[in-house]
Amino acid sequence: MKPERIRIIAVLAIFNYIFLGSEYLFDNMICYATDSAGVVRAQNYVLGISVIGFLLFPCINRYFNQKMREIGLYLLPIAGIICIFVIQEHLSYRSMLLSGFLLYILYGMIGSAVHYYAVVSLSTEKGLAQTVGFGYAFGLLLQFISNNLIHNSTVESVVLSIFLAAMVLLVRRLSLECSRGVVGAEDSGTDSDTDIRKNNRRSLRHPMLAALLLISIVVLMTCIFSSLDNAVTLVHAGGSVDIGQWPRLLLAVSGLLAGVLFDIKEHRFMQIMMYCVTLLSTMCVVIIVWGGPFMAGLIVFYLSAGFFVVYFTTSFMDLSYYMKVPELWAGLGRATNNICVGITGTISLMLIETGDGMRISIIALILFAVISMLVYLYMVQFRMNIQEKNMAKMSEKEREKFLEDKFQAFVKNYALTNREQDVLRLLLSSDESVQVIAEQLYISRAALYRYMASLNEKTETKSRIGLLQFYYSWNQP
Repeated sequence: MKPERIRIIAVLAIFNYIFLGSEYLFDNMICYATDSAGVVRAQNYVLGISVIGFLLFPCINRYFNQKMREIGLYLLPIAGIICIFVIQEHLSYRSMLLSGFLLYILYGMIGSAVHYYAVVSLSTEKGLAQTVGFGYAFGLLLQFISNNLIHNSTVESVVLSIFLAAMVLLVRRLSLECSRGVVGAEDSGTDSDTDIRKNNRRSLRHPMLAALLLISIVVLMTCIFSSLDNAVTLVHAGGSVDIGQWPRLLLAVSGLLAGVLFDIKEHRFMQIMMYCVTLLSTMCVVIIVWGGPFMAGLIVFYLSAGFFVVYFTTSFMDLSYYMKVPELWAGLGRATNNICVGITGTISLMLIETGDGMRISIIALILFAVISMLVYLYMVQFRMNIQEKNMAKMSEKEREKFLEDKFQAFVKNYALTNREQDVLRLLLSSDESVQVIAEQLYISRAALYRYMASLNEKTETKSRIGLLQFYYSWNQP
């Protein structure tokens, strides 16, 4: 692995550790002030409010200057550490809940930054799902080790605080590296923030429609998984089972497995794999509410939950490459999941407490049916167009002729001059900087920029990447 990927895995692992570790500490401390149902409700509240932080970061990143962002970055761990120790003291229900609100808003901001900088750093790399899976698994292993070695809430708070400070330093380093990358991209005539990975051969037909479909899929899946989560948390809060011990290893294993499987053929089978996992989880909900074995449900929950986390994290990070505001979409998977947990978690808890197995089963099956339809519609957005299907069946000579015919048709359709044709050919075949391409064409950089601006104007695109994306998705009349 490259050093950049290792740093991203490390920062994702630390983020997952402090996010889940703080949740575990919060649950254990608020038990002193409320009953098991109250613990579940409070947990859902703090997770739901974290979405504010995920939405705040894009605004800060776009409208605050570098100096103000630096100051905020150093203030975040101080405020977070104070909140952690207020929760650890468990003086009152109100103080713990308010500290939990502030802490998870801060975590939302940091998490949004982590996912965005990871997206920018991996813009030309493969293995996005594996990176997410490794980061998630290592974060859970950290929590597993912490839960087994640390049995004092004060020590646990100190460890969480140290990792929080370390994560902020890593985020700062990623921020500086990404800033240098953006400067380099501007110098070469590309738009780094909105660049689609160069190795991504799929085209997305309607990015905003795909985004709405993905949000809907994650929302409905969260309803099913949060129902399982609430059932498990109720047992944990009641003292029957400590879910902070060995079951966490199942989460780590499923996260690793999901990362490896989802990256097959550049995520082409990710949707159908997650569909099968959701089917299994739906069946598990039905079995549990009808009095099935709890341990079987616990194992299914942890195995499927790891797949789900890697799924929504990877899906939104991948989607952000196609969106105009990538820093908003990169971390929106976690935000969508958290807000749904906050909203639907209380409702599912009420249903579970009623013990009405028939009603819960019907709702779960209806949700799964709707998910099935939405997954199909989302997969259609990434299907190869007719030209790509035809090219897959061609020989090498036929493919070359087809590409040349398409190029000539494009030239004729947009009335490109001879020099603009030369520029476009090099842009299509080369990933070199503007300076290198200008030297190959024996023209100045300024002249090359003028030709590129003319191409953008004729095709109604705004950047070099936009032009290339438009060309590859253009269908010959």
